[in-house]
Amino acid sequence: MSMLHDDDESLIENAKAKGGFVLGCILAVSGVILVLLLTFAVNKKPENVRKNNADNVNTANESNADLSEIENSEKKTSNELSFWHMYDEDETNNSYVPTVNGTEGDDKVKERFVPDNSASEDSVSDDRLDAQQKAREKAVSENMFDVNELSDGEAEFALIVNSIPMNQRYEEGFTNEGIWKDYALNGRKTSYRGIDVSSYQKNIDWARVAGAGVDFAMIRVGSRGYGSGRVVLDERCADNMRGCSENAIKIGLYFQSQATNIVEAVEEANYCIGSINGHNIEYPIVFVSEAIVNDNYRTEGLTKEELSTIAKAFCDTVRAYGYKPMIGANKKQFAMHMDLRTIADYDLWLFDTDDQSVFPYRYNMWQYSITGYVDGIEDPVDLNISFTDYSVK
Repeated sequence: MSMLHDDDESLIENAKAKGGFVLGCILAVSGVILVLLLTFAVNKKPENVRKNNADNVNTANESNADLSEIENSEKKTSNELSFWHMYDEDETNNSYVPTVNGTEGDDKVKERFVPDNSASEDSVSDDRLDAQQKAREKAVSENMFDVNELSDGEAEFALIVNSIPMNQRYEEGFTNEGIWKDYALNGRKTSYRGIDVSSYQKNIDWARVAGAGVDFAMIRVGSRGYGSGRVVLDERCADNMRGCSENAIKIGLYFQSQATNIVEAVEEANYCIGSINGHNIEYPIVFVSEAIVNDNYRTEGLTKEELSTIAKAFCDTVRAYGYKPMIGANKKQFAMHMDLRTIADYDLWLFDTDDQSVFPYRYNMWQYSITGYVDGIEDPVDLNISFTDYSVK
């Protein structure tokens, strides 16, 4: 009996051992399965991320394809562009003014359209330059305009917003005859040929100038030093007025201002009035505002409103004496440094040597060349077109 008992216990122990082994195997297999499931779950997320990244890459590739299509589309030169037709003659929608430089809107414009100069010139492909040129063309046609001259190659855009009358002279109205630009409306010439002169042109033979077809001359009275603030009168102003008077050339005057307050502006206007000396001044007396390149100058710290108020004080003084006032500047100075709403009552004299100016606002006189040669003047002279006969205005 005892042996049978011992055998039974041995069998029981063996059964227990086998059962533990089987249970251990089951647990081990379950552990492996659990690890596999966890590994699958962990790896599932990167797969999704990779899928999203792939979608992003595809989207980027589609964008690059769109850019490539733009870059490879038909190219136009500046001479083939028609900036004038971006405006119609609807009087109900004919007024624009640029936004203040440095506003959020201007920053966005610069970020979008100004060429990236961080790379070397050699590393910029022709395709990229073509794309930048197309961006400039697009900007002009979408209520923006380049305030720099196109020949400079570096674009800087200002927004065009509703406020003041815009230009309504179309490219087809302009013709060139030698050095001169003319403008015709409905087949009838409605423009006048002019020059602007100073002591830089030295001694002028005004009889020969008149024979060359000059209708009017804008004569410099003087200038204010951009550093010293000292007023210097032009030594040939009197001789030039006399030469025009004797040869039936209509006279206008201008002063190169660096006034920093209305007192100085009135002083400059008075210098102009004091220089007339009985001559018949039929064309405007002009406040000329210019920025100085590569140097500090008196007016660079003025706000747009301050500079415009100074210009207005000059013009108001001229008008008070019974003469016609005008303000002269290039398109960047008008757009970035003056508030055109403040000076909206005065005619504008635009300085812009682009063959077709993209300046969108109404201007009455345009200095379109600084390298003209006119019979009777030895040195180069600025050429102008006036769209108004101020002798009858």
